[in-house]
Amino acid sequence: MPLDAGARLGAYEIVSPLGAGGMGEVYRARDTKIGRDVALKILPESFVHDPERVGRFQREAQILGALNHPHIAAIYGLEGAGPSQFLVMELVDGETLDARLKSGAVPADEALAIARQTADALQAAHDKSIVHRDLKPANIALTRDGQVKVLDFGLAKFSGGDPGQTAAGVTHSPTLTFAATQAGMILGTAAYMSPEQAKGRAADKRSDIWAFGCVLYEMLARKRAFAGEDITDVITSIMRDEPDWKALPSDIRPAVRTLLERCLRKNRQERIGDIAVARFLLDDSAAASPAAAAAAAQPEPRTRSFAPILAASLLAAIVVGAGAWALRPSRAALPVAKFSLTLPEGQQLTTTVRNIVAISPDGTELAFVAGNRLFMRSLSEFDAHQLGGADAMTAMLCPSFSPDGRSIAFYADGSVKRMPVTGGTAVTVCSVDPPFGLTWDATGILIGQAGKGIVRCPADGGAAETLATVAQGEQVYGPVMLPDGKTLLYTIAKATDGAVRWDKAQIVAQTLASGARKTVVNGGADARYAGGRLLYAMGGIVFAVRFDPASQTVLGGQVPVIEGVRRANGANSGVAHFATADNGTLVYIPGPTTTATAAFTIALADRTGTITPLPITAAPFYHVRASRDGARLAIGSDDGGQAIIWIHELGATSALRRLTLVGQNRFPIWSPDGDRVAFQSDREGDRGIFAQRADGTGAVVRLTKPAQGERHQPESWSPDGKVITFSLVKNNVFSLQTLTIQDGKIAPFANVTSAEPIGSAFSPDGRWLAYYSAPSETAATSAASGLLNRGIFVQPFPATGDVYQVPKQQIDFQPLWSPKGDELFYVPTAASGQLAAVTVTTKPAVAFGSPVLLRARATGNRLSNETRAFDILPDGRFVGVVAPSDVVSTTVAPTQLRFVLNWNEELKQRVPAR
Repeated sequence: MPLDAGARLGAYEIVSPLGAGGMGEVYRARDTKIGRDVALKILPESFVHDPERVGRFQREAQILGALNHPHIAAIYGLEGAGPSQFLVMELVDGETLDARLKSGAVPADEALAIARQTADALQAAHDKSIVHRDLKPANIALTRDGQVKVLDFGLAKFSGGDPGQTAAGVTHSPTLTFAATQAGMILGTAAYMSPEQAKGRAADKRSDIWAFGCVLYEMLARKRAFAGEDITDVITSIMRDEPDWKALPSDIRPAVRTLLERCLRKNRQERIGDIAVARFLLDDSAAASPAAAAAAAQPEPRTRSFAPILAASLLAAIVVGAGAWALRPSRAALPVAKFSLTLPEGQQLTTTVRNIVAISPDGTELAFVAGNRLFMRSLSEFDAHQLGGADAMTAMLCPSFSPDGRSIAFYADGSVKRMPVTGGTAVTVCSVDPPFGLTWDATGILIGQAGKGIVRCPADGGAAETLATVAQGEQVYGPVMLPDGKTLLYTIAKATDGAVRWDKAQIVAQTLASGARKTVVNGGADARYAGGRLLYAMGGIVFAVRFDPASQTVLGGQVPVIEGVRRANGANSGVAHFATADNGTLVYIPGPTTTATAAFTIALADRTGTITPLPITAAPFYHVRASRDGARLAIGSDDGGQAIIWIHELGATSALRRLTLVGQNRFPIWSPDGDRVAFQSDREGDRGIFAQRADGTGAVVRLTKPAQGERHQPESWSPDGKVITFSLVKNNVFSLQTLTIQDGKIAPFANVTSAEPIGSAFSPDGRWLAYYSAPSETAATSAASGLLNRGIFVQPFPATGDVYQVPKQQIDFQPLWSPKGDELFYVPTAASGQLAAVTVTTKPAVAFGSPVLLRARATGNRLSNETRAFDILPDGRFVGVVAPSDVVSTTVAPTQLRFVLNWNEELKQRVPAR
C-alpha cells in the first residue's frame, strides 16, 4: 500500500513518492535523527513473507555495501519497521536519464560525459565481480551539477556463479518474470537486454556492456537501438536486427562509432570484454566533442609552428589505433561453454561427507558416485558406464585420477584401490580408514585420515607413510601437494563443544621436511591449488584468491567464482563437490549458496523456563546481547558462509535491521549508553575489534589491530564506558586483555589465560570481573589459589591479585551477572544446558551461596563453548537463542552435474594470477 506524506517508518518521515518497480517502492524521506533527506526503497508488502524476494532485497544491500563510488548511489543501511524492510539510500537530487531523454535531445558532448561517468560506475562494480544486469536510462540519475549516479542494484549479482541462478536463486532475466511489474516497465527493461539475457542464459559483465552501448546509442541517435510495440517485437529486434547506424550524428568521432559497434555485437565473444576499454575511448583525447574537433581543425596563424598540430594529430591517431587494437577479437582465448548432465531416472548422486566427483587432468574423463557405485563417462560419449560392471563393489567413494589419466583410485571395503579407467580388476593399494579427501599426484596417493592426520600410499602398493599429524580435537580434510612436491595443503578443523566445526576451519600449508604448519586462509575448506590461485569453499560458494606457493602467502582479497556448490552435511563436512582439470574444465554438483544450517530463533524466558518467542524469523543465530536499558538486542548470525550482526527493537514487531554490510562480523557487545556496538570483523584483512553506531549512521571505527596470527574477540564493555575486555587468541590460547577506549591502550588482565574461550563479564557496578578459565596442563598455577581446576572466577577490577572461584557444578562456563550484581548465572555442563544461579556478596568479603539450577535452559546455544548465546534484561528475564525450530534441508539427493568448459578464462579475468 502506498505511503502518504507524513507517514513514519522508524526514524524516517515520508516526504513524497519517487517511483515504483517490481522490487520496491521508492520514497523521498526525512531522517529525523540527523536531519537529512534520504531515499527509502521499501520491499512491497506482498513480498515480505517471500524468502526469495526478501533474500534478493538483502542481497541488494550487500552489493551496495560492497561498493563505494561517487557515481553509484550510496547505501546508508537496511532497516525494518513493522512488517516492512527498507533500504536507506543516498537521495539523488535531480532527474533520471530517462526523463532527460524525454524532455529533448542530449547534446553529443553531454552524452559522452554521461557515458564516461556511467562507465566509471560499471568499472567499480565489475572490479568487485558485480554485474548490474538492469542498466537503462531509468536507472541512471543526473544530479543538478551534472554528476551521474547509477541506481537500482536490485537485480545485480556476483559474477562467477551458477549459470542459472543468482545467489538468491532467481533467473538471469528476472525482470521479465515479475508478475507485479507493469508492462511498460517490462518493455523499457527489455529494450536494453542483451541477447544472452533474452535467451534466459547467464549474464556477465559483457551483458552490462551491451546495455551501456544501448544507452549511449539512444543518447546520440535520439531513439532506441532496438524498439518495438511489444516485448516480442523488442526481443525479436535484439536477436535479429542491427541498430540504425545512419541515425548517429554525422560528425561523431570514429572511436565512438567503433565503441558502439563493439558494445552491440550479438555474439558476446566478439563484444568488448571490459568496460575499461569504453572508458579509454571516451577520454577527451579519443572522443573530444565535435565543437572541439572543429576548433582544432581551424588553420593556425602562419607565425606559429605546425609541430603542435602534427603532434596532436599523431596523438589522436595513436589513441584511436590503440583503441581499435584493444577491441580486436581475441584469437587465443577459447569460448567458455556451460552445460548440465542429468542422471537417468531413478539414479541419484551419493552426496556423503566424502568427495564423489573427479575429472581427469586433460578434462576428457568424468568419474562420479551414484547409488554408492562408481561411474565413468567420457565427455566425447553420450552415456556413462559403471566401473567394474554389474559385479562391482559398493560404497566406492573418493575417486581420483592418476596424473596420466589412465587409472583411477577410490576407496572401498576398507582400503584404497586402483583400476584402469577402461575397467578391469581392482588392485588394493593400501588399507586405511575411510578417507577425508583423496588425491593422486606424482608423489603417490594422499589420504586424509580425519583425527589421525594425513598419510601417503605408493601408487603401486605398500605401507602408508604418515605425512602430517594433528592435535587432539583436530581433524583434517582434502590433502593436496603443492607444485614443489614438498608442501602439503589441507583443511584443518577443531572440535567445539564435541562437534567438529568445518564451517570455521582453516586452510594450512605444511612443509614436510620441517613439519612447520602455516595458516593461509581462515574460514574455508577443501582447498585446491590452481595455477597461482587457491580455490576453497565457504558455505555453498567457492572462492578464489591469489596465492604464492613459494612463500605460502595469500595475495589480495577473495573473489566468489562458483556460487551454488553442493556441500555434504552442511557445516559438518569439509567437502565441496567440485573438481577442475588442467585444461580448465570445471565440474560441480549444484546446491544452495548456504549450507544446511540449523535455524534458531530468539526468545524470552523466565527463571521457571517459560519461553516467549520474539517475532523474529528463524535463522542461524548464535549470539545475543541486550542493551543496558533492555530496549534493543544485538544478534549475531553465522550460516558458515556469512557472519552478520543484526539489531532488533524489543517490544516492536519490526523485522531485524542489518547493522554490518561488509566482511565477517561476530561477537557484538553494547556500549553502556546503547549508542554503539563493538564487534570483531575481518573487513580489513585481520580480525580486530571495530565499533559502529547502533543506528547504522557514521563511520565504522577500528578499535584494535591484531598482530600477525592473532584475533581479538570482544566480551564486555564496562558500565562507565571506559574499558572493553576482550580475548586475544593466538595458537589456540586465549588471554584476557583490557582496551582503554580513550587512548587505545591494551594491557593483559591479571595474566589470565585459558585453553578455551574466557567470556569475561563486568558486574553492573563495574568493580568486578567474572570469567571462565581452563588452564592447560603446563600453565603455571598455584595449588593454594585453586586455579588448577577450570571453572568460573571473579576478580576485582582493576585487579588486586585476589581471585575467587565460584562453587563448581562440574565444568561451568559463560558467566553472566544479574542486573543488581547479587547473582551470577552460568552454564554447567553437568546439567544438560540448564542455567545455574549462585548468590554473590562482596561486602564485607566475597562470598558465594550454593548453586541452584534454574528451569531456564541454554540448549539452543550450538556454539556453547565459544560464545554466550543468552543475556539478561533489567527485569530479570533472559533473552537468547532457543532450540532449533527448523532446518534448511539439503537431504534430497541431487541428480545433476554442471560443466564449464574453458573455465580458466573466467578465472583469469576475475582473479589474475599476476
